[in-house]
Amino acid sequence: MQTYFIVRGHMWDVERFINDLNGKYLPFKWRAKKEDPYQDCSLQLSVRPIQLYEVAFPKEHKDLIYTTLFGEDPLNEGAREKGIWKWLNFMASGLRKMLGLKPIGEYSKDKVMPVWRQNLSVIPIGMKEDYETPNGVEGI
Repeated sequence: MQTYFIVRGHMWDVERFINDLNGKYLPFKWRAKKEDPYQDCSLQLSVRPIQLYEVAFPKEHKDLIYTTLFGEDPLNEGAREKGIWKWLNFMASGLRKMLGLKPIGEYSKDKVMPVWRQNLSVIPIGMKEDYETPNGVEGI
């Protein structure tokens, strides 16, 4: 069974809460085959994050940031399983509407920053344009 929830708080408190949860074990009865007798076992809680992030950056670096975050990583081609990817995109579109964002759209994939991308999927949600102050200064 799985449950989903949102946590809000200081990062170190959230991390401690998640670490504490991740360190808990629950008893359960297990058997390898249907005809085998049940065995008493313990199972560690599996806490797997689904996190929402916002990244603020200067507009002129849009292509670099989008490619770094959302571009295909040739070393991690299997990260986007097709069946679940459609479901995640559907969920992302709902979040985009709730947050009042626009779709990411097209971007140039010429440059990418070196960041760790293994064993994870980054699902694009949307974007928000910078605003301009009354004196013409761009704000993030």
